[in-house]
Parts: sequence; structure tokens; C-alpha cells
Amino acid sequence: MDESLAELQVLYEKYFLGIDRRPPENQRKRISERMRVLKGTLVKNTALKFRLHTLFAKLISFERMWDRTLREMEEGTYRRDVFKAKLHNKKKETKEVAAAPAPAVHLSDEKLRKLYDTYLVARQRTGEPVAGLTFDSVASRIRAQVPELLNRHKAKNIEFKVVIKGGKAVLKAVPLT
Repeated sequence: MDESLAELQVLYEKYFLGIDRRPPENQRKRISERMRVLKGTLVKNTALKFRLHTLFAKLISFERMWDRTLREMEEGTYRRDVFKAKLHNKKKETKEVAAAPAPAVHLSDEKLRKLYDTYLVARQRTGEPVAGLTFDSVASRIRAQVPELLNRHKAKNIEFKVVIKGGKAVLKAVPLT
């Protein structure tokens, strides 16, 4: 009985993993009936009686687990299926993102230079320090942020403006559709 219960457990695991198409209902019914017949027989040996009750309890707990898992599969809440679905969706999204490259927005040095000069003037007016603020550092920061801003706002282009906010000069990105 112990071996047939182990075989049944393997068959259910194969079904839950998607290897088998149908749950092993016939084997389960056959083992369940045999176990109930054995439980109903009169056994005088205490060790054998204990072993029989243990096997019966093991079968009952497996049946509950299998029924719960089957119900979860029917409802669509089975953890393995949900995990696979999420994994599939992530792969699909990454393929879509890779397939559709972000539109290249070219910020000319002339535009960046005007923006940098305006930003410096605004910082000086607000009393903020401008030492150590180079054109290259500002330009590289802006260029690095452009692709992320385009994706986040689903915009075709980005325009930058200098705004004084809370007494401080700030570069503000304005998405253009």
C-alpha cells in the first residue's frame, strides 16, 4: 500500500507539472477503496494497526492536498500556473520593449548650451552656488534622462525648461506628444 501511495503521489505531481494531461483519478479511486477496506478489517496486532492508521491518515492528507490543488487550478490561482503566466508576460513585455526601440531624440549642443546658460543665470539669481557646475556634467545628465522620460511619458520628444521652484532653479522636462 505504501508503494502504491508513493506511485499515486508521483502521478499527481506529473499532472500538476503538466506532463500528464489528466489527473490519475482511476488509480486514486482504486487505492482509496483498498485502503478503506483494509481500515475496516479487524487487526489485533498493535504495530500493524498503527501502521494501517498512519497510511490511512497519509492518504487522507494527500487527498485533501490534491483536491485543493485541483480546485486552485480550476480557479486559476494555482501558484505554479500564476508564476508561469507572470514569467511569460515579463518575457513578452521585454520582447516588445526590445522590438520597439526608443525614438532617438537628438539634443543639439546649441540647445543644450542655451539651456545651460539659462540654468546658470537662474541659479545665480536665486543665490545658489554655480562652482563645479560644468556644461558637460549638465549635458550628460540630461542626455541620460531623455530615454527614460520618453518611455515614462510615452512622448515623442522632450523639451527642457528652466523653472524657479521653491526658491531654487530647476530643469523641468516637458513631454511633447
